[in-house]
Amino acid sequence: MVDHDSRDRDDDPGRQDGPASDPAKSSGTSTYLGVYLNDHLAGATANVELARRAARTEPRLRGLVRELAEDRAALLRVMAERGVPVRRHKVALGRLGELAGRLKLNGALVTRSPLSDLVELEALELGIEGKAALWQALRTLPDADTFDGLLDRARAQARLVQEIRLDAASGALSARTDRAGVEVGRTFLVRTPPEAVHEYLRDFAHAEEWDPGTVSCAPVAPGPVEVGTRWDNATTFLGRRVELVYELTRDDPDHLQFVGANRTATATDDIAITPGPHPGTSAVEYRSHVEFHGAARFGAPLARLALEKLATEMERTLPRALGGPVQE
Repeated sequence: MVDHDSRDRDDDPGRQDGPASDPAKSSGTSTYLGVYLNDHLAGATANVELARRAARTEPRLRGLVRELAEDRAALLRVMAERGVPVRRHKVALGRLGELAGRLKLNGALVTRSPLSDLVELEALELGIEGKAALWQALRTLPDADTFDGLLDRARAQARLVQEIRLDAASGALSARTDRAGVEVGRTFLVRTPPEAVHEYLRDFAHAEEWDPGTVSCAPVAPGPVEVGTRWDNATTFLGRRVELVYELTRDDPDHLQFVGANRTATATDDIAITPGPHPGTSAVEYRSHVEFHGAARFGAPLARLALEKLATEMERTLPRALGGPVQE
């Protein structure tokens, strides 16, 4: 994904922090206004980072990342126009606050639990509502420009996040908590229509082309691919060769599921396929849950790191196998 707010990370106005060159003092700008706008800039910075991370597993948030970056840039313009210097330490605290939020335990020690999505979406929605309050407050200033467009967009953003949050709540609050394993997920936008994506991915033998850990994958028996078809899969994991037998357990046009098993683990790969933002494109949401058995359970923390590394590599290999990534 394109880093949509990279343009405004290093070009904040007001870098001349310090008493000798404080525009607020020379122009008569209210000290309170400076504090208020810098506090909101810190929140806007955290919100962009949070939305970008959430969008990795929720394609409906991809456009929101761009909008939040644009809103942050609009706030920076307001600050520059009113002679308010950017307090870089507050911007840094905003980013650190978002990073610190990732350390919260949400019912799972070594995995990202379904509750993580819900809590992050709640924080994102609150941040957007705070931004709406900012645009409302700025309209009370003398000679203020109209902020109606930004206010309307913030309200639309809040409605979108609320819809996604309620979907996440439905799954998270009814999810089982007794599964011993690790889970990773990624979402990809690819330049191939959903029908072709489904046809390609339903044959798990193609994992040799898109799964960076797969060494070999071949059908157990000849025949058409259908629910119940199995494949012998050999994977390199933590420096060792791991062999599993995978079975296609769900084959819907918009959802595939494969379950692989051996004596020490059961791996469930869920792949959701939906139309992308442009004609002829698709959003592919991939989630892998590995549940360990017996003594292998103690290796879960290390396995989590290895699976995250493989998922990150897959961000390159899977879109390439499906015609290339969509650049927003």
